[in-house]
Amino acid sequence: MKAFKEQKWMILVYGVILFTIGVVQFVLSIVDFNSAMHLMSYVVAVGLLVVGIMHIIVAFVANTKAFFKGAFVLGAIAVSCGVVFIIIPHILGQFIIYFVPVLLLALGTIFLVKAIVAIVFKYKVGWIIVYFLGATIGITLGILALVNLNRSPAVSQVIYCLIGATIAAIGVVLFVYGVKALTKKEEEKKEPEKK
Repeated sequence: MKAFKEQKWMILVYGVILFTIGVVQFVLSIVDFNSAMHLMSYVVAVGLLVVGIMHIIVAFVANTKAFFKGAFVLGAIAVSCGVVFIIIPHILGQFIIYFVPVLLLALGTIFLVKAIVAIVFKYKVGWIIVYFLGATIGITLGILALVNLNRSPAVSQVIYCLIGATIAAIGVVLFVYGVKALTKKEEEKKEPEKK
């Protein structure tokens, strides 16, 4: 997280992207789940590209330790998926039933690894809780989505609404954290001027 602390503006962008994707996913899942997949594919693709590029930048520029903590791997996966969804937009609609559970399980596993790394490197307790919470949500929703494969459309709709709400909530938390971090940085800059 040191890399994100050094690049506070990235947290704001990340929060806005996640909030937008979450709200779009939630609304489209409620309105018309089947026909909304095509539009959702573009929204998810753009979000994945931006988030993936941000993670790759963090891995190489902001902090070399981030390369080994999953930032590069997560960025590469996100960019790859974003490119595929832009080139073949209907692929998400066709394979979302299989893709989302696998993605959720993968992200949950990455958060679990980050939580373990956070414990080993003695991060603040807040980050450890956030990582374990992300792991729990990702793995739980992933298992629920896998169990429901090709079964009930109503259950699928509820699962994808929950996923959208979770993504939007994470976006809001990151945005608020980014705003607080930026305002704190501005206050620190002003303090030496007063002396």
